[in-house]
Amino acid sequence: MLTSENINLEWILKHRAIQTYFQPIVSIRQQAVIGLEALSRGLNANNDLILPQPLFAAAAAKGKSVELDRLCREKALENYKRIPDNDSFLFLNLTTSILDEGVVGSGHLITAVNQLGLKPSSIVIEVIESKVRNIENLTKFIKLYKQYGFLIALDDVGTDSSNMDRILQVHPDIIKIDRVLICDINTDYYKQELFKALVFVAKKTGALIIAEGVETHSEATTSLELGADFLQGYYTAYPAPFPKHINSVSAKTMRLLSSAFRSSIVENIRNMSLKRKFYEKILEGLIEKLACICPEHFEMKLNEIAKDQTSVQCYYILDITGIQITETVKAYLDNTENCHGMFRPDCKGSDQSLKDYYLYIHSGFERYISEPYISLANGQPCLTGSILFQTYSGNPYILCIDFTC
Repeated sequence: MLTSENINLEWILKHRAIQTYFQPIVSIRQQAVIGLEALSRGLNANNDLILPQPLFAAAAAKGKSVELDRLCREKALENYKRIPDNDSFLFLNLTTSILDEGVVGSGHLITAVNQLGLKPSSIVIEVIESKVRNIENLTKFIKLYKQYGFLIALDDVGTDSSNMDRILQVHPDIIKIDRVLICDINTDYYKQELFKALVFVAKKTGALIIAEGVETHSEATTSLELGADFLQGYYTAYPAPFPKHINSVSAKTMRLLSSAFRSSIVENIRNMSLKRKFYEKILEGLIEKLACICPEHFEMKLNEIAKDQTSVQCYYILDITGIQITETVKAYLDNTENCHGMFRPDCKGSDQSLKDYYLYIHSGFERYISEPYISLANGQPCLTGSILFQTYSGNPYILCIDFTC
């Protein structure tokens, strides 16, 4: 295998010996390839492929990063231009370390695009912001190329080195969530919540989300369910130099995913409806028992009921002002004792008037079911249901139940 030490970089640059591979970026909702990411491979004198890592390492070692980066972009643009009937976006990787070498404003990329008769608005520049030391140069570059009409994608978001504050600095059009978050996301609650947080930020700032490095059917469907706009990865297609071949492979996969995604959404809607009815039935059944006893006996009744419910973590009751009037009564399967001290149940007298499960009732809703979240009572995923009820004396109270997700 060729290493960076035995790569003849001068020969590659002289003979423009770069092979462009394309990997599709697909929209399952549109069932279309919306973009092609250009990935460069080197060629030696024997026409053997040289992988990107040793190729770019050799360029960095010999002070030729700018020259190699420009050659790769030129070849990508030329090969993209040759694709017939192509209305997809070209995703171009920028070796962002070259921004530290003072090339901002050189005009090389816009000149190459104009010479080929391409539209800047059809080209997405991928930036890995964590590899840029000079943030001022990065900001200048992005501002300049956005003025030209290029789109900007923030790459590798979710890796250890990426900084969330850069989203505010870069104002990307597209956020590419890295494989680090995508791997096994279908079984990892914390990855799912972080993914949803990135989707939330993207929607609020007008950016689109690409789930990058998708390798399995479950990763693909989960990413879509969590809000990804587009998918990229080996599951949809491997990088290849032949876009027609790529499109045919993607089309088959997209049809499969589209059907699976639609079925999954329908099933999720049905399951959510059934779960909601189940939670509401528990809430309604319990307030019937609470309505006929005096408030002094609420906690005793909750303790009796807690022995019979396996889907509940805890119970508590608020007065109409949001003050907790019972202790937090734990169900028998609750494992609060096993979690650290940051998580502890609220006690009698706690003010819950700023919690959603109170505010919705205070705003006129008779009942409320929250989205899943991590409980501060025990550190476990849960959702909270609340319902307004009156005792036989006519006084209003709010029953709250933390259900196991």
